[in-house]
Amino acid sequence: MFKRLISFLLVFLISLSVFSIGYCQEGNKNLSRKEAEKLIEEIARKRGVPSVILKSIAKTESSFQQFNKDGTTYASRGGNIGIMQVQGRNSGLNLEKLKKDPQYNIEAGADVLLAKWRLANEKLPSIGNMDPNILEHWYFALWAYNGLLERNNPNFTKKSTYQDNIYKVANREYSQKISTIDKKLLPSRGVPRNTLKLKTPKTFHKGDILKYEVGNKVKADGKKFLLLLDAPYGKEIGRIDQNTTLTIIEGPTLKKGFYFYKVKNKDGSKIGWVFGNWLKKVE
Repeated sequence: MFKRLISFLLVFLISLSVFSIGYCQEGNKNLSRKEAEKLIEEIARKRGVPSVILKSIAKTESSFQQFNKDGTTYASRGGNIGIMQVQGRNSGLNLEKLKKDPQYNIEAGADVLLAKWRLANEKLPSIGNMDPNILEHWYFALWAYNGLLERNNPNFTKKSTYQDNIYKVANREYSQKISTIDKKLLPSRGVPRNTLKLKTPKTFHKGDILKYEVGNKVKADGKKFLLLLDAPYGKEIGRIDQNTTLTIIEGPTLKKGFYFYKVKNKDGSKIGWVFGNWLKKVE
């Protein structure tokens, strides 16, 4: 049942994704590390993910490789693809773009991580107020990105867990310290559930998530449409297509790990709340 829920959440968040303009490399050549990191930073900040988290995942998963030296797609034996090592099967993603388009692959990876973040907020232990702009709060979402498996429980494995490896990469590659969770607070076996409530570590670090202000003009980004809600994390009351310009009239408001904004269209016929993760600012 738990595995089916994970799959549902993942497909739900990704299936609405809109095709990006793309960043296809001529001749299937990799981006330079500098180019890849710049692209990851841009995508991460607007998706509401601290860029150091997404960059550290990319470094860990693929060392920023989209292609092998012979031009074929960089993929694992298990079918994980490209820079972010995204699983393409039964995901609702464009498999060809996932293989050939680095930007699409990174955006897909960001959406997968957000699906894991949503899962962490609903079914896994909470950390503090689950503000996504606090790096320490991503511990369980990172655990889930690699698989909600006992092998990532630091009390079970003798090796370093995936989430702790991400923290080490952030420190080594980007001089960004992230305080880990005291393993004494975690169960000795298995995967912890949402009955466990943890405090934000005394020493915590902030990310660089992009936030919008009242009066900003925005459109949907990365989705064919935005869900219009009656309240932050509320019920759906409508949908906004990707071409509609909206004005932010309230927010950001944090609810269950996500920032929401109250928006309205030009004639005021549509007013409601939207997730801040799939917006882009327009002039």
